[in-house]
Amino acid sequence: MSVAVAATIAIGATGCAFFTPQDTKTIKQITDGVNVTAGKIDVRNALLISDSGDDARFVGTLVNNSDSDDITVSMELAGDTQTVEVPANSRVDLAQSSTGTDESESSVQTGEDTQGTQVVDSREVVFSDAKATPGSLVKVYFSSPGTEGVSASVPVLTSAQEEYQTLAPSPSPSSTPSATSTSPSDSGAKSDGESAVPGTQPTDSQTDSSEGDNGTN
Repeated sequence: MSVAVAATIAIGATGCAFFTPQDTKTIKQITDGVNVTAGKIDVRNALLISDSGDDARFVGTLVNNSDSDDITVSMELAGDTQTVEVPANSRVDLAQSSTGTDESESSVQTGEDTQGTQVVDSREVVFSDAKATPGSLVKVYFSSPGTEGVSASVPVLTSAQEEYQTLAPSPSPSSTPSATSTSPSDSGAKSDGESAVPGTQPTDSQTDSSEGDNGTN
């Protein structure tokens, strides 16, 4: 009897292995951003940097898996659409400088080296009036010509973290001119306090009426 019970327990314990999910088959994302695919374009480690909650800079890597076609990627947030052209078999790292040639670490995850092996020039992509509250998730829509677009919930972070300190959106120039004070000399007033009266000359330049009065005492 005890042998039968032991055999039953052993079979039950062995059967659990068939139904328990294996951790090695679960892919865990270790980056701050999100990954999506739209047609031949892979979007890697996508996130937004915003300190004010208004303007937000898009940070991430766009990988073109096509061997022959250049692809223009459209990214839409809160009605604002930005486009980035990615040449064939190349990647654009929007977390790098505008030259895209520095030696800073790419945001393409390890193991993606076979995708988009060529790094091309990059630029800063900023969404104006994005209403992207730091700490929230906002919907960004990715699309390219001839393919079905996809949307992703992209996290909004700030430049407080060391790795993002240089990635905050550049401040927009103010269109309101600053007030300037007017000096007395600019307003037409003399510096000694005498007001200039239009149509009059200084006293020393006026002709003395007593001179030239000939024949009178």
